[in-house]
Amino acid sequence: MVIKDEREKNIPEDRILLREIVHACVVVRDVEKTARNLSERFGIGPFEVRLKSYPESQASIRGEPVAYTLKFAYARVGPITLELVETVEGRTIYQEFLKEHGEGLHHLGFPTPLPLDEELEKWDRMGIRPLQVSRLDDPEEGWAYMDTQELAGFILEILSFKKYQ
Repeated sequence: MVIKDEREKNIPEDRILLREIVHACVVVRDVEKTARNLSERFGIGPFEVRLKSYPESQASIRGEPVAYTLKFAYARVGPITLELVETVEGRTIYQEFLKEHGEGLHHLGFPTPLPLDEELEKWDRMGIRPLQVSRLDDPEEGWAYMDTQELAGFILEILSFKKYQ
């Protein structure tokens, strides 16, 4: 089977178009331990570790406001950023993933246009809802895990950040 991909120069504003994977995320129980193992055993790294808290005003799971703190570790692997994530505090879909699957590949991240809310509306019109949304201080920017497991076989993360525009 051949799937034709016609690159359009004039993309309709209401069309979703994912053209580049910028990161792959692995859910882990211990970010530092996993980063150390990947670095020492496989030469991946260096990793940059960050702690980030999201208040209820900036985060939700399936539309319900939640607060959580996450620990991330990032390393460049060629053109892709490898992201490790651990839930430090609060309820997240990472915990659901760990319970159901254990540690492993959680999602692939794709840049999308700003603002985040307009991008989420496009997905909603296609019947695809966000599992988890996090916003930055600038309300136009943020990221969302879309409920695409059944549709695509994995979770798609949309990344609406100025750095990708």
